[in-house]
Amino acid sequence: MLDFPRLRTLFAAALAPLSLAGAGLSAEEPILQNVVVSDAVAPILEEGHFPGAAIAVLEDGKPLHVSTHGYASIAHSVPVSSDTVFEIASLTKHMTALAVLDLAREGRLDLTDEVSDFIEDAPSAWSGITIDQLLGHMAGLAHRFEPKFQDEFLLSYTTAEMLASAKAIPLIAPPGTDWSYSDQGYFLLGLVVEKVSGRSFEDHLQERFFEPTGMKQTRFLDQSAIIPELAQGYIFEDEELKRGRRVWQFGLTSHFGVLSSLDDLMRWESALYRGDGQLEVINPQSWKIQRYFSTGDSCREWGYARGWWAMDTGDRKLVYHAGYSGTAYIRDVTNGLSAIVLTNREVSEGQAEPLAIAWAALNAIDPAIPAEGYRCWE
Repeated sequence: MLDFPRLRTLFAAALAPLSLAGAGLSAEEPILQNVVVSDAVAPILEEGHFPGAAIAVLEDGKPLHVSTHGYASIAHSVPVSSDTVFEIASLTKHMTALAVLDLAREGRLDLTDEVSDFIEDAPSAWSGITIDQLLGHMAGLAHRFEPKFQDEFLLSYTTAEMLASAKAIPLIAPPGTDWSYSDQGYFLLGLVVEKVSGRSFEDHLQERFFEPTGMKQTRFLDQSAIIPELAQGYIFEDEELKRGRRVWQFGLTSHFGVLSSLDDLMRWESALYRGDGQLEVINPQSWKIQRYFSTGDSCREWGYARGWWAMDTGDRKLVYHAGYSGTAYIRDVTNGLSAIVLTNREVSEGQAEPLAIAWAALNAIDPAIPAEGYRCWE
């Protein structure tokens, strides 16, 4: 059994020098940790058995707090740094949504277009499914759609195999009538981007967003590639930390496949706010709620937007999302605060989630934000 207290504290104070000119800092300017934030997140990191984590809080795209904790690789005693590369999993979805909205802004597609306009031999059941319904998980599609053998996922899938499987899976609801989170829907959005742009999904995002933003470590899943600074993934189960086994390879991964570092995602966040890039032009459409859910006393509105969960508390609007690999991203679009949390521990039953770290970090900066987040459903 690993010594978790030692694992949590060994690198808690270590912060590698950052090169964040794109985030409003010179390459030589040091970033100091906010002690209040560090104190707020430390017990969650400890109690949640997170092997490693990289955490940032920003205001209007400029870092207020940056910290790295624990190990990127336990076996090799490699500490997490700001340029450690993590699988961000479903945080990919807001990037896919942004790519679609960007093409719509350019007039190359319309959100009311049907997905069958872009995919050959689409099933008749997909008739009436619009791009906007895919963005908001309102298309009536199943979640997982990859074919299995003897109830086990295969090690490798081509895009053609994934599409064939998606076509064969029945709808779970008529389009537009109900909400259901769907990886299948965001896979299809990736195909739409490829059809409209005339490029692979990865090439389009690299050339349109990542390269102009200076995100040199950001890429898409490739299990055969040697990726510098890549964190090993872990899972905590049966009261033990174990090596993760996310080894599947997919042809198109517009639903979960981006790999990135804290350094790069701070550049991304900065670009969303700066005003000298192009991302912010279409960003307000991202948090327009497509499916509203019932709310309790703490929120006026709450629901799923386009690649984000969104909430309106009356005083502020926030968007957020999590990734199964152990990631979280919260943006207060009213006050300009944001939190990015990258860990290498998968979501584990009964364990603290990365979103809890993100909410605690924001609360440490702005006490008006609840330490456990806005519980809109209560």
